[in-house]
Amino acid sequence: MTSKNNRGYMSNVDQLVERTPLDLVLSHYRLPLTQSNTREYRMKCVFNETCSDSQYGNMAIQLDVAKQLYCHSCKVRGNLLTLIHGLETQSPPAGGRLRGQEFKNALVKLREINGLVESSSPSGQEPAETKASESAGAALDEKHTTKEILVEVVADPSESVEANDAVQADLQINVPLVRHEKEAARELADLHKDLVTDVSQMSPAAATYLRPREHWMTSELMQKWGCGWIPGNGRSLFRKNYFVYTHRNARGEIVSYSGRDLNFESKWEKWLRAAKPEGKKPNKHRYVSGFKRGAELYGGFASRLNEPPLKESLSKHGLVVVEGMNDVIRLDELGICAVGLCSNRATEQQIDILVKYARQVANNRILLMPDCDEEGEAGFKDLLWRLAENHVEIKLGMCNGTSERQCSGLQPEDIE
Repeated sequence: MTSKNNRGYMSNVDQLVERTPLDLVLSHYRLPLTQSNTREYRMKCVFNETCSDSQYGNMAIQLDVAKQLYCHSCKVRGNLLTLIHGLETQSPPAGGRLRGQEFKNALVKLREINGLVESSSPSGQEPAETKASESAGAALDEKHTTKEILVEVVADPSESVEANDAVQADLQINVPLVRHEKEAARELADLHKDLVTDVSQMSPAAATYLRPREHWMTSELMQKWGCGWIPGNGRSLFRKNYFVYTHRNARGEIVSYSGRDLNFESKWEKWLRAAKPEGKKPNKHRYVSGFKRGAELYGGFASRLNEPPLKESLSKHGLVVVEGMNDVIRLDELGICAVGLCSNRATEQQIDILVKYARQVANNRILLMPDCDEEGEAGFKDLLWRLAENHVEIKLGMCNGTSERQCSGLQPEDIE
């Protein structure tokens, strides 16, 4: 017979499962989020790798309060706790259902994901939840919300440690523009279709920017990566002479665009001549407001990392880490799998992703290729240390001290 205390305990657990949004668990493990117009979520089986080869399809999770899951291949059933157990151990419950220590471990993780603070209980019962689980759903909604959609001007990452520190402290997820709550943001989702990739059709400033890269930054390559010049009369908020890049999340969904100011160099020289007046520092890049730059890796979407040519690169060199978008695109054109920080300093969230990718697809190896300048090398020294702490095998691909200083002042995009 179930005791009164146990019935109360199980009731609390059931309520916690009911109140926990599935997206909160998915975002914790950096998995694709659910679609708002569906009643069922499908994903690769987390209990048995061979299930992906089965004709019966993927694991299904019902998006109701119980969140029941069922794998059509290995037949494992359960709820969010079972899912968490599979995500943590990559195996099914030992006895077919969660019991004992497996159950307790999954419950501890679920409470951690919810951000619950637990207090000790003098009666020996399970500790009570001291935060309403609805706050977890509210927190997830906050992660999916931006304050405004006007373009936010962001200082060039290599020139503003303070700006990057703010990003580093904000470990949030980015909402795909197509599902954004703001209509203005949703209208930007297909902006890449407006980008001009034919140099002969670009503005003089855009053509000047591309000319040193023209031998490798082809029209086809720009179309592949969703980058190009935006016409001045375009619907984009980047219409004042910007070269635009498309940013995607791990799922490959468009979460932002960034614009590189094509007049930045002249503005920078003017700022230097004016003795660097406060508040007048020019900005090299701007992003769609609300975009969490430190939550993504440029080029780090899963479908790309599984491309056969890049798998060979990952096997040979490991995962290459660079700073900027052009670096990633250039190395991709050379058949080398690189991801970009969009900064010279990695956030904690980016470090977690790099460690995960290194272990999953690159034999636990990472090759660092910073810009060979003072700022780039300083930022990557910190990254090297943090990766070493996570027991990742690290090599340095280029720096001022390599090849008899032949790399001094160069960037990965300069590789021939």
